[in-house]
Amino acid sequence: MNQLLIDTPTRLETELHRIYELIASEPIAGNFSLLSGQVGYAVFESYYQRHFGLTDTSRVWERLGAGMDAIQSGEVDHTFAGGISGIAWGFLHLHNHGFLADGSDNPHEIVAALDEPLFLLSMEDLYAGSFDYLHGGLGACLYFLERPRTPEIVYYLTEIVNQLEKIAIKKIDGSMTWYFRNFDQPNDRSVSYNLGLSHGTASIVALLSLLYQHGYAQSACARLIEGGLQWLWSVRNENHPVVFPRQLFDDQPRNEFSRMAWCYGDLGIAHTFQLAGEILKNNRWKQIAEQTMLKAATRRTRKETLVSDTAFCHGSGGIGHLFSKFAHSQPNPVFDETARFWLQVTLDQELPPMEKDGSHPAIPLSTRGDLSFLDGEASVGMILLSQLGADNAWERAFLMR
Repeated sequence: MNQLLIDTPTRLETELHRIYELIASEPIAGNFSLLSGQVGYAVFESYYQRHFGLTDTSRVWERLGAGMDAIQSGEVDHTFAGGISGIAWGFLHLHNHGFLADGSDNPHEIVAALDEPLFLLSMEDLYAGSFDYLHGGLGACLYFLERPRTPEIVYYLTEIVNQLEKIAIKKIDGSMTWYFRNFDQPNDRSVSYNLGLSHGTASIVALLSLLYQHGYAQSACARLIEGGLQWLWSVRNENHPVVFPRQLFDDQPRNEFSRMAWCYGDLGIAHTFQLAGEILKNNRWKQIAEQTMLKAATRRTRKETLVSDTAFCHGSGGIGHLFSKFAHSQPNPVFDETARFWLQVTLDQELPPMEKDGSHPAIPLSTRGDLSFLDGEASVGMILLSQLGADNAWERAFLMR
């Protein structure tokens, strides 16, 4: 069990049981996606059932089957967040980690016909400059990382990396980044560059680090990783409580506030430096990650963090999980204490007042009404399971391992 919350295992379990009952009662209909629908529910239910010794996986299979049926019927697009890449990733992830041992069908045989179409659709996105791993061309890479290494998979991933290098914006100093294309508003060109782990340069670097780790296109990946991290560091804020800005306009660095979260801001970017530093054995990158997290640890109020819910993406649970992760990779009592603070906030579902005189009330937080794997109750469930010692392999969906 994770020592961070060892005094509250019963409370963690009580909250997990509540979340499980809520999600288990959700009908197998509607949204079939990984990050906001049926397949995400299946992932949470699988991890919960393994941890608590439940053996009936029939509902998990029904949810996965509904997702695969949606692919077959053409109801979903190709993306990781809402479509084929994410649905197939969830299916393969559960199989590869032994959650579907009672199934008679081989998931790899079932999804094999998706390989080439996903590659072609990814390349089409990248030709248009749409790299976003959640909503654009790079999400299929996570799917391919779940597939057996074959000459075809090697070719697909090598071509994707090569195309990513072709569309990179290379600076005179050797740094590089990528123009941001807003998936919500593709014609909006007001933002030139996005730094975040959910949609920006940090996500590209993190994904390339995972490809490098698994032996794909290593020379090209190393160049792009180094260039991307150099650019991120070159545009950091100066004399500002936040290390990295959220976005840049016309490549002009400026002191800009960014929320504290996995998706945007210092935590996700620090994770990217740490991940690349571990995989490519670069101590300087790990030092940047550590210093960024230490500075972020001082931010606790809603104004300083923009925290308004308990979920993984941009809520207190995600913050607690990231600090917990750093407490293991770079042991430091500051990270331990900060993780405890944010995970306690998540359990209490309120952000305590910072004023000692009690003149200001606590701020309520919630994910109620959202059950999703990214923004809702399922994401909180995954975080709490990790605190109880469950496998963290699910983090791959969020570029964290």
